Amino acid sequence: MWKNGELFPSVPMPEVSGRPLIVCHPAADLNYINSWSIMVENSQPFILFCDEYSPKYPDDLPFIEDSLRHEYFARIANPLIGGRAYRNPELGYQNMLVHRQKDAAEGMLDLPQVDILYLDWLDPFASGQTQASFSEVMPKLARNVRDGGLIILDRKHADVIPSWFTYSNVLLSTSNDTCIEHIGRGEWLFPSIDLPYTRDVVAEIFRVKNTTKQTGVNDFLASLMMERRLKPEELEKINNKLPPRWPNHPDRDSWMERYMEYLDSPEMGEPYLPCPPHSSWTINEYSTWLQFLIKNSEQLRPIQRDERILDLGIKVTLVRGNITDHLDWLLWNDASLITRGRLMDKILPICCWLQFKAVNLQPKWEWPSISKLIWSGLESTPNLTLKLLELSKGPVAATIVHGAATIEQLKEQLANYDGDVEHLIIFHKDESDYAF
Repeated sequence: MWKNGELFPSVPMPEVSGRPLIVCHPAADLNYINSWSIMVENSQPFILFCDEYSPKYPDDLPFIEDSLRHEYFARIANPLIGGRAYRNPELGYQNMLVHRQKDAAEGMLDLPQVDILYLDWLDPFASGQTQASFSEVMPKLARNVRDGGLIILDRKHADVIPSWFTYSNVLLSTSNDTCIEHIGRGEWLFPSIDLPYTRDVVAEIFRVKNTTKQTGVNDFLASLMMERRLKPEELEKINNKLPPRWPNHPDRDSWMERYMEYLDSPEMGEPYLPCPPHSSWTINEYSTWLQFLIKNSEQLRPIQRDERILDLGIKVTLVRGNITDHLDWLLWNDASLITRGRLMDKILPICCWLQFKAVNLQPKWEWPSISKLIWSGLESTPNLTLKLLELSKGPVAATIVHGAATIEQLKEQLANYDGDVEHLIIFHKDESDYAF
């Protein structure tokens, strides 16, 4: 980094304890490759968050690969706040890339104060029809950066839009709640980053002083990662299991089979996609991270459940609430999901892994699984609970309130049940459902 003609060995990045750095690069387009590379050079856990009208999702761009044609960004579970998430399993520490299709200025409102704000396009934050200027935009954006955090202003447009780089060494906001101090010019060459479309980055570096305290970090992290929404005892259960690969992408074995076919018949062409990793994590890294969360359980934000547990020959758990708020828990329970099609269409985009044990009650091109299905009320399908259990794809079945919604009806149907389901989970919203 250069400051007043003096060369410093590195940019003084913010430091945090016990969590990843939160980095935001709004309106990133494909330049997130370079903000990502800067964070990789920093070699500390981080999350890079990008909002863009037309996101350049890595899995839509098969050329985002390393020099060996290996997949660089492995897709992971979608965040609760929308978008797609990815990570690189080779870095050896927690990392995440999040893309959302959203207006960049609106997206900033969803985030806590960030540790680093990376900018290369200021227009989304300008008011009115005038071209954005540094003095107008930066004081507003600085409020989104925590005290001691950095703003990195990429100079890629310095020759085209010089007004973005007309700044004083110290700039106060009009309300005096934030102060922006220019601390130098950073340069990154990325000799060790094995990614296409990286370029040398030259940027102006600003340190933010903010009188407003950073809050809500753990809540924000929990909205991004399923593991942070589980209880310590639930994390123990998955401690030695790697998260499954994103289900709509080929796994390593499928890719290798396709590659061997190409070697036998080169005329068919190489596989279109790069070679995927076995998982988005290594087992050592994942286990170490889970153990950290278990020991630091104050960082966890488990979803609370209003539940009653009954013994009706099999274990029955009645949960008062919306089933879509508890999909992590159902996945953790390895539950077979049994709902009507319209609700299933809402559930699977939130937690796609549930599809592997989901029951299709209403297939479009086949006979329905339950003929003349009437879900609820006095005219509902007779013995509907038993019919649902017969369709379960495992020992744990999950569904929503159905039939007459009474405990008496459940007792009657389950009295002589001798099937394979050991645990039935039923979600309901009304207090009168399944009342004693």
